[in-house]
Amino acid sequence: MKKILIVVFLLNVSGVFAQNKLRLGVHLDPISTWFSPKTKGIEKDGARLGISGGLLMEYYFSQNYGLASGISITGLGGNLMYNDSLYISAGGENVLVKGGSTVAYNVTYLTIPLALKLKTNEMGFFTYFAKLGLNHHINIGSKATSSGSELSKDNVSEEINLFNLSYFFGGGLEYNLGGQTSLSFGLFYNHGFTDVLSNNDHKANLNCLVFHVGMFF
Repeated sequence: MKKILIVVFLLNVSGVFAQNKLRLGVHLDPISTWFSPKTKGIEKDGARLGISGGLLMEYYFSQNYGLASGISITGLGGNLMYNDSLYISAGGENVLVKGGSTVAYNVTYLTIPLALKLKTNEMGFFTYFAKLGLNHHINIGSKATSSGSELSKDNVSEEINLFNLSYFFGGGLEYNLGGQTSLSFGLFYNHGFTDVLSNNDHKANLNCLVFHVGMFF
């Protein structure tokens, strides 16, 4: 009986994969990114430009609904003004940053998204879609520059937590170029809900606005 159930299960799984569609693509997305401070003593002091690029993957379990994932290299960051002096670990040394200084952070993440994608049927050459999901970020490099010149693109990976988690939502459209090839454009808001800073006295989340540009094959 167990063998029969296993065979039936495998047949059902193979049938599901045979009936559904896997799409692959690439993207290169300009980003506007900023910090959202959660404790006193630090203040947001402007946004920065970033970029995200990598592989797109979509798996459709019905004609208009699917799961979206992939893997990307993402540059996020922002400017934080510190009201009081503090030591920042840079390249293995503790650097004193004076109170009132602004520190510009640039954090490079390996990003793995997981989202639900809903799309319309093709109308003319256009298909419209919406996506909602989570981004899983792994810190692979962090640099900082301070307004007081104490830091100048120094490695501050110890000041940034290894993992970051955010949710995102937005939508856009695809333009069919012929066959399975299409251009993809969209706008997404990404809201971090885990603390980015490793300093126990300061907490901040990272948010960003993503201008999506991609191509599916």
